[in-house]
Amino acid sequence: MKVSAKKNDGVSPVIGTILLVAITVVLVAIISAVVMGMTGDIGSSKIVGVQVSPIDDSTSVLVTITGGANAADLTNLSVYAGSTQLGAPTELTGTTVVVGMPYTFTTSALSGSYTVSVVGQFNDGTNQSIYTGTIAF
Repeated sequence: MKVSAKKNDGVSPVIGTILLVAITVVLVAIISAVVMGMTGDIGSSKIVGVQVSPIDDSTSVLVTITGGANAADLTNLSVYAGSTQLGAPTELTGTTVVVGMPYTFTTSALSGSYTVSVVGQFNDGTNQSIYTGTIAF
């Protein structure tokens, strides 16, 4: 009587490769769904060109909106030198910001270098920093 030995190789290499590819595709799909869900609350940035320069009297900054895709949506501007908010010009009260018109923001005497930030308020109610730079007074 002849006894035959059975060879148990397990799953063949082809089926193993197919299973690995399937698991990889499923994992990529799950990770993609999670990552795409995280970006749903990110808003879009506004595009506005701004020119900022100090005025010789060391108490004022001249801000001019030069253009941009969202320049027409600006309703107000705020300017900060460091943590100090500069006084807004009367031309901004109750109107929208006009492209090409220079606005003078004033404060008490400034000396040295300051980080100047211009924050724009848009007609959809959002506020966004549209300029940040260092200016020497």
